[in-house]
Order: sequence, then C-alpha cells, then structure tokens
Amino acid sequence: MTPEQQYLFDLQGFVVLEDVVPRSVIEACNEVLDEFEEMSPEDYPPPLCLGTEKTERELYISNILEASPVFAPLIDIPEVLDVVAEVTGGPWRLNHTYTIYRWGGGYTGLHMHGTPIIPKCQYHCRNGQMVSTLTKAVFPMLDCGVEDGCFAAVPGAHKSNFPRPWGHHPDETPVLAPVPARAGDAIVFTEALTHGSTVNVSGRPRRTLYYCYSIGYMPDWGGQGLRFSDRVMDGLTEAQREIIELK
Repeated sequence: MTPEQQYLFDLQGFVVLEDVVPRSVIEACNEVLDEFEEMSPEDYPPPLCLGTEKTERELYISNILEASPVFAPLIDIPEVLDVVAEVTGGPWRLNHTYTIYRWGGGYTGLHMHGTPIIPKCQYHCRNGQMVSTLTKAVFPMLDCGVEDGCFAAVPGAHKSNFPRPWGHHPDETPVLAPVPARAGDAIVFTEALTHGSTVNVSGRPRRTLYYCYSIGYMPDWGGQGLRFSDRVMDGLTEAQREIIELK
C-alpha cells in the first residue's frame, strides 16, 4: 500500500482502487452472471445457494466462485491483495464469495460498526499496524453511480466508540457517504465499517461481486455452509489455493 492508501484506509475504513480488473475478466463474469440472473435458484449447482430470498429488487447468491472458472482471476488481483495483506496484520485467507444483483428500489441496509464489538469483525491499529479481521473487496460488474444504489459507508465508523444513533435505511443516516465506482474498479473495506448502499432510484441494474478475506485461521464466516468444494479447488493455481487454505 502507498502511504496515501494506508492513511485513507485507517481514516475512513476503505480505499478505492481504480481499473484493477481487466475488461476481459469483467466481460466473462457478466456472461455467467447473465445466466444466473435468469436461472431458477433450484437449478443452482451446489454449493451455490441464495443468501436471501430472491425478490424483484434483489438477488443474492452465496459461493459464487463455484459457478464458473471465470471468477477465479478475482481471487488474486495484486492491488487488492496488497491492501488485504497490509491491513490484516497477519496470515489471511479468502473466506467466502458472493454476488448481489439489485434493481429499482433495492438497497442494502446499514450494518456493522465499531461499537459494540462484533467478535468476528473488528478493526484496530496499534504502533502503525492495522488489524482488520475481515476485509472485503467489492467488484462492480457494471458502472454504479449514486442513483444506481452504489456502495456507501459512514467513514470512520469502524473506529467509533459510541452506538450508531440512526436507523438502517440509507435515508436515515445524514453522514452516509456514497462511493460510486466503475466496472473494473475495486472498493476494499474493513467489515467493521458501517456500510450498505444508496437506494437504486435509476432502475438500472446494479451487479456486484464480493470477495471476502479474513484472518487466516477464521473458518466459515457465518456458519452458512460457505465453503470451497474440491472441484473448484482443483481448478485453481497453486497460488490461488494457498490464498483459500486455512493458516
């Protein structure tokens, strides 16, 4: 990480990395995501599964890495791993992956915080070393502006010492900061940060992949059956398998 990136991540809880995903990878991922948008959830190959019930506003699919080899190049984007390695403060691994599609009226409610402490999801910095126990990379597959329901956060909330005084809806939080990004960018943030999205008022689709990196000894993040099958592990490079394995 550059000194500027270190400063911004510690200060606000996230950094934006511009144009780090090749266009060919974006196009290949979108072709597969097109198929899953139309597919019945009952036909998803295991261990893919719905993260939440599918609605006209949202589709959330867990374990998306299992869907196709086209998603493997996102495991080890060098600029992303540079941030993850720096802010984890020790051994780290790719813990789980998912995708969220969103349409008109959809949004992610605000969640996570610095206080009260969430055991699996913490951030602190001591003697110049950041420690983020779960760090996520947000990969927009389509350009996503404020009106499209882009990622949004309360900058600095990962270090808050008092409970968040507002509700979960984006419109209830006056200090919410939208983070628009283009396909090919990556937003890397600590899960301890209060985050969610703006409301999609454009009606244009939002389509995003999430690659979630934890401290190296953390197993399944949420007890939701988030795992990597032998099939997908066999198709990865040795370096990519090393990123996934428990440390």
